[in-house]
Amino acid sequence: MFEWISRQSLFAVYSFLFFNALFESIFPPYPSDAFVLVLSFLAGRGHYSPYWVGVLTVLGSITGIMLIYHIGRWRGDALLAFLSRSFLGRIFPVPLIERAKAKFRERGDLIVILNRFLPGMRAPICFAAGIVGIARHKVFCYSLISVLAWNIFLITAGFYVGATWDEASAFLRDYTLAATLFLIGILVLLTVVYFRKRSGRRRSG
Repeated sequence: MFEWISRQSLFAVYSFLFFNALFESIFPPYPSDAFVLVLSFLAGRGHYSPYWVGVLTVLGSITGIMLIYHIGRWRGDALLAFLSRSFLGRIFPVPLIERAKAKFRERGDLIVILNRFLPGMRAPICFAAGIVGIARHKVFCYSLISVLAWNIFLITAGFYVGATWDEASAFLRDYTLAATLFLIGILVLLTVVYFRKRSGRRRSG
């Protein structure tokens, strides 16, 4: 990353920051946070403006979020219907999807606010918000809050944490690992609760 950045113009680097954040909102496995952390680290050493790093990253993220939201709003049900008809329908049956949609309608606002702090869940959350019809202005405002909070956290970490890149990158790696383990724990807990309720219904029936 350092070698690539050092060969680019200021305009190219700032343009890359925007599209870097946009693409991550569409394709979650893409490691956009790593690039933001690198440029924040370099901004802390006077190479770039931390304000432009923040502004362009936020703009890219919001653009990607609203794009995925509108795809979910316009084509979400059709995509879910296709999913239920495919071999994945056994893994994600229609009744389960409908229950998940109902839960998202109840608690979707909070989930959207937290979406930037949930690695790997950002695009699915925005897509789900579109499917269940959460108001556009709510998704925009809640996502903006989430994106601002996350990027202030990330850019500040890159700007101030550690005297070397190794320390700054270790910080992001440790956070991602902790957040991922937390999400796995929540998923396991929900799975246990689901199967206990299911077995309880069978016994009572």
